Amino acid sequence: MTEAEMLQRIEDLENKSGQAYQVIGALLWQCGLHETAEGTRALDYFSQDAYDDDFLPWPKSELG
Repeated sequence: MTEAEMLQRIEDLENKSGQAYQVIGALLWQCGLHETAEGTRALDYFSQDAYDDDFLPWPKSELG
């Protein structure tokens, strides 16, 4: 894989992550979980580049 291809792949994955963030936000809203601690935790996690091995299980606390 060339450097240009790797850079394109990174850009594509960043765009895909942004789309996933939007879908997650819409689903949380539909379920009434958008403004809960676990909803906020999910949106915060998916808005950042860092990977957290301990993110799952989700939710970690009671929803609602």
